[in-house]
Amino acid sequence: MVESNAHSVSIDSEIILVHKFIRDHYSPRFPELENLVTNPLDYAKTVNVIQNDLENVKLLEPKLRAILDGPTMMVVGVEASTSRGRELSPKELQTVRRACDMTLALDRAKSTIINYVSSRMFLFAPNTSAIIGSSTAAQLIGFAGGLTGLAKTPSCNLAALGSKHRSTMLATNVTIRQQGFLFNSPIIKAIPNDLKKQAMRIVSGKVVLAARVDRVHESPDGALGEQLKEEIIKRLDKLTEPPPNKGPRALPAPDDKPARKRGGRRVRKAKEATAMTDLRKAQNRMAFNRVEDEVGFGTGESTQGLGMIGQQDSGKIRATKIDQRTRAKLSKNNAGWGTPAAGGASVINPFKNSGSLSTFGNKGGLAGVSGTASSLAFTPVQGIELIDPKIKQAMDKKRKAEEDRWFQGGTFTQIGDGSASKKQDTGQTKAGGLMLPPALPRKK
Repeated sequence: MVESNAHSVSIDSEIILVHKFIRDHYSPRFPELENLVTNPLDYAKTVNVIQNDLENVKLLEPKLRAILDGPTMMVVGVEASTSRGRELSPKELQTVRRACDMTLALDRAKSTIINYVSSRMFLFAPNTSAIIGSSTAAQLIGFAGGLTGLAKTPSCNLAALGSKHRSTMLATNVTIRQQGFLFNSPIIKAIPNDLKKQAMRIVSGKVVLAARVDRVHESPDGALGEQLKEEIIKRLDKLTEPPPNKGPRALPAPDDKPARKRGGRRVRKAKEATAMTDLRKAQNRMAFNRVEDEVGFGTGESTQGLGMIGQQDSGKIRATKIDQRTRAKLSKNNAGWGTPAAGGASVINPFKNSGSLSTFGNKGGLAGVSGTASSLAFTPVQGIELIDPKIKQAMDKKRKAEEDRWFQGGTFTQIGDGSASKKQDTGQTKAGGLMLPPALPRKK
């Protein structure tokens, strides 16, 4: 059995050498074929079918369909129609055909040896063959150096036996790195690709146990191997079965109770810190057809837009909104001194009000209301100033008393009733009037 497995390994080496010979001699005719068909046996069969007839590849499709799959056959047909290779001479073509026939003969010899080993494996390793098949068991035993070598091999190294690095253009083993004899066994091929790594770990442990049983010649009828295979199938079925359907889950019962909210000074301060102020509202808005101002936060840092901040200077004065809960309330008898004066009196400028008119009633209130009257005074010192009408009236009385006391009898500040202007030419004035000089004579 060991010699037969050694012969099969040497046949594989010979097939690789002959494949290289065929590829070197057939590349002048069809150089793209070696990249499209990488399997040595399939390459030799394809070359034996095509030969020099690259123009009639479509007529050879029935023969190529038995060798290649659909996508590969389509690509080969397209590349054959556009290939720039030269036609081989009859001698070169005969050499290539002989090499192809030699590859096919070596493959038939290898199949004969494998069939012989498989037929004898039920006598040498019945339990191992019952789990993974006679062909895969023969390959593992031959690669490990006999049944003793396979029994001493750790189960974690069993998946790597027979794995070869494939230098192909397309990545065929992206998910599974170790694709050896165990990967190609019938029990692993029926498992989905996403579960093959876990399945190989399960099978490897059972295969090593079966090999150790075969090494000591126990259970020659393979009953233990069948038992181990049933355990493997149960575990693999457990892996591949879909998860149980739990049915639609009911929604949780709604909680209609209002959530308890914390109150107090700390919560009010937190709300004030995150409240939407008028400044933030203006920043979140943008004026139509106007460029937004930006503020930077340092060199190389990002900027922050200001929105409509500073763009609302329209000249309109908005009335201040008064909170009715905190507004000062006055009695009916005292309406307050802030009400505008009535009639022709004005409190805009206290120096221009007439002393004979009073803006106050008998009870301390204002006598009337005027739409043009105001309690604002324009002074050269402070500009617009708010004047108390009561204080203004007191100031008027005091000023009137001072004028009557100090300036009533003056001859330079007080002007009479206008009779002095009638006697300008004579230089005479009325008593208490202002002495005016005579008029100058007119020039002739």
